[in-house]
Order: sequence, then structure tokens, then C-alpha cells
Amino acid sequence: MVDVSAGTAGLVRTSCGEQAPEVEDCIVRGATVVDCGCYGWRLAAHCTRAEARLIGVDQLEPPGRPVGTAFACIHGLAIDLDDDVADVVVASHILEHVQEPTVFMLELMRITKPGGVIWIEAPSELSALINASSDSEDHSFLSFWDDPTHVRPWTPGALYRLALSCQCVPVAISRCNAGGIPSSRMVGRKPMGLSGLPSTRYVSLRDVEPGLSNAWHHVWGSKNWCS
Repeated sequence: MVDVSAGTAGLVRTSCGEQAPEVEDCIVRGATVVDCGCYGWRLAAHCTRAEARLIGVDQLEPPGRPVGTAFACIHGLAIDLDDDVADVVVASHILEHVQEPTVFMLELMRITKPGGVIWIEAPSELSALINASSDSEDHSFLSFWDDPTHVRPWTPGALYRLALSCQCVPVAISRCNAGGIPSSRMVGRKPMGLSGLPSTRYVSLRDVEPGLSNAWHHVWGSKNWCS
């Protein structure tokens, strides 16, 4: 379990190559959870059991909002929430639809509390290699390209660089299978000393030695992501 009460310092690593946990394992008792793309309110039951506060985010409020949950609209990529409100921000199979992923990631970071967790899952490049059905009416939609709103798949390396570009510490990144869809998953953290909207930088890691500590130092000029 990723302990959101421990702060970033308890999760500092020189590598983010471990298996990224399920989203439920990131939600601890009493946490405020923001679910971006909340159709179906799939986290509501778990948040109730964990005595966590759930805020759903979407373009329009989905039907059937459970008792005790809240809702906020997203307009374009701007979320109607204040800075630093969430212990855990979830974006499950949203990033592949976004035209400006850096802008969206910055918005996720803005609403996350210092030391808070960002959990992202999106179809990987392997989902784009699956052959689409020749029968358009069988509704299998197995290929990444079967969804006309998909923009791009996400490799583990792309999530890593996206996090680094937005001052997000990539704690764990791995491949996973999401209901038969080859996907990439990341758990990132907002540094403890960072409030509100972070800065962003273009990330090129050419000739940089492997390892998260080296990458962070190269991009942000410091190996200390706790402050």
C-alpha cells in the first residue's frame, strides 16, 4: 500500500521500477480522493469503506451520484477545485483522450496536496498493436484505434517523462492489464515543499545516466525532491 499519510520522504527512491499498485491500495482512511473521469462512480464503494471523501470530476455530472460524494466540473482542462485539496488524484483511462497532456498533468498536480499521490493508468503502445475486428458491428473494440477519441497510447517511459516535466516524482511505474487492455500505470507524488501549480520543463534525458535521482537532478537541478 502507498501510504499517503507518510509524505514524499517515505517514498524517495533512486528507481521507480517497482510494480505500481491498484488505485484502491492508494486510498487510506480519511483521505480526500478526486476521481477525474468519474462516470459510474466506480470508487464510491471503496471510499465509503475507507471513510474517504470522494469528489468526482467530469465534463457533466454522471447520473446516480452516491450519497456523501461531491462533484466538480472540468472545463477544457481546467478543474473547478481549489489548489492543494486532494490526498489522492485518480485519472484512469483519461490521458489517452487528452490533446495537451502536460497541461492536464499540471492541473492534476495543482489540485494535489503537497506530498499527495497522483494515480494514472492509460492504454500502452501494445494496445495499438492489437488487430481491430473487420466486423464493425461486433462491438469488440479491442484495438486502441477503435476509439475515435483516442489521441495517443502511453508507454511507461512517456509517463516517466511526463511526471518529470511537471515536478511530479514518479514513485512507481509498470505495465498492467486493464480488462484485457495492455496498459501503463504510474503512481506519482507531489513534492512536500510544492504548493499549487508547479513549474514545467521540457525533458530530454539524452546522455543522462539511468536512475530517477539522476533524471531529477538533470531536469530540476537538485536531487532533493522532498523540499
